[in-house]
Amino acid sequence: MDNLFVLPNMYSAIRIPGMEYSRNRAGWSYPNHRHPFFEFLCCVKGEIRQWVNGQQYHLYPGDAILIGSDMYHRTEAVTDCMFFDFHFDVELPDVHSIFQSSTYQLFRHAENEALISRIQLFLKEFGVDLHRMGQENAREKDAVQRPEAFRLQMEKSIRTLSIHASLLEIVGMLANRLLQESDGEFSDTEVTPSQIRLAREAACYIEENLLEDIRVHHVAKQLNVHRTHLHTCFKNVYGISPSVYIINARIREAKNLLMTMNWSMEEIGQHLRFSSSAHFSRAFRAIVGMPPVRFRQHARAK
Repeated sequence: MDNLFVLPNMYSAIRIPGMEYSRNRAGWSYPNHRHPFFEFLCCVKGEIRQWVNGQQYHLYPGDAILIGSDMYHRTEAVTDCMFFDFHFDVELPDVHSIFQSSTYQLFRHAENEALISRIQLFLKEFGVDLHRMGQENAREKDAVQRPEAFRLQMEKSIRTLSIHASLLEIVGMLANRLLQESDGEFSDTEVTPSQIRLAREAACYIEENLLEDIRVHHVAKQLNVHRTHLHTCFKNVYGISPSVYIINARIREAKNLLMTMNWSMEEIGQHLRFSSSAHFSRAFRAIVGMPPVRFRQHARAK
């Protein structure tokens, strides 16, 4: 016998706990939430504003975003829009670690044409099918007593298998894209799932309590861990210390207030728990590269 190749048992399962192809009016929003699954959202039409752990992203047609598990996020329709969204988990350990190590990733259409084209093809191939399946789910109880119910169920199972296979291909493309962009980030000194979970819990707590007089030792106490351990885990996952994350998050909120409110520097600094307006201005300039007053002038001149 002359085998051209011999392969071991192959098993690459993914779980899809939710999938949605939706049209929404301007002003629609889905509230802040989190879940233990990865989430991929692709803007098909219009403009979408996506928030992830307090960070804002604008998605235009063809743009997509990958959201890590346990990340607080919400979605808003800036204009009338359509989007495709699915939640997933990967059982293959190596691939799971790639997604787990990526907090969130923005995919612009111009830079990821192959990936976005594959998603567009998926929607073209299965969009009508998925709509029909949704209608069939609503009629399942009525179909149970019909003679053709068994055959309809078999046909539905085959369609589901085809859809699952295509989604598995898309997830594989996503993982490969993340690996290409990692630039050697993945190594033998891999961050453990427990470290990632702790860092994300800390980030969520910071975002939820940003307007309080929050310090790193408060976060560590809330999560029942030592401050040093929290610092190590957080820096391994996010690349910065928790204290720097807090400052960056407050400056991010300051930029939003400078563009949308007529508050004075003293009012903004006090609102964001800086010790003084001078402290606020120094921190803002160190991160943004210009004083907050000049930032406001430039932002409103655009």
